[in-house]
Amino acid sequence: MHNHTLMVSRSTEADCISYPYRFEATVELPARELWAHWIATLVDYRKTWLWPTRYSQPSVSGSTVEKGGRVTMTYQIPNPYDSTRPDTRVSHEFDIVDFQDADMRFEYLTTDAHSFLQGGGTFEVIEAGDGTSSLAWHGEYRHAIGDARIERQGDAFVHYLCTFYTATAECIRKAHRQEFALPDRDP
Repeated sequence: MHNHTLMVSRSTEADCISYPYRFEATVELPARELWAHWIATLVDYRKTWLWPTRYSQPSVSGSTVEKGGRVTMTYQIPNPYDSTRPDTRVSHEFDIVDFQDADMRFEYLTTDAHSFLQGGGTFEVIEAGDGTSSLAWHGEYRHAIGDARIERQGDAFVHYLCTFYTATAECIRKAHRQEFALPDRDP
């Protein structure tokens, strides 16, 4: 059975550097149940197995996931250049620009206050049959060219995405082994 696919790339364009990404995973849960875990994660990440809390913690404003709402992400970003240094802790906000509960689709974008990136992503759950579903999380971020500090942050961002999605895949594997009970909070 296919477990997961991760793709992150860096592309230089005329005026920006972009980072398209895609994470797909097969989850042995019915789609509606996986979607319920996603919503629960956004409302209270401590009550679900899906999110790798070692690297970030999401929260929605007003405890309701809806179009026009906002997600605050608190990150612990590992230093890709020196693993002995402590993680960088930072928070960013994202606007929920589309929320389709019936279609199990969620889209978000960075706010103008983001320190260096613009862009966002889409999270979708797709029924795959036989009690299995596919999680598809994809999007693109970008930043301007010419500022060495921002370009280093962009390179660190790629490292973070790979680390985060690998940990997400591990959360799914652990949850599957534990029959989707709330796991120990390791990843």
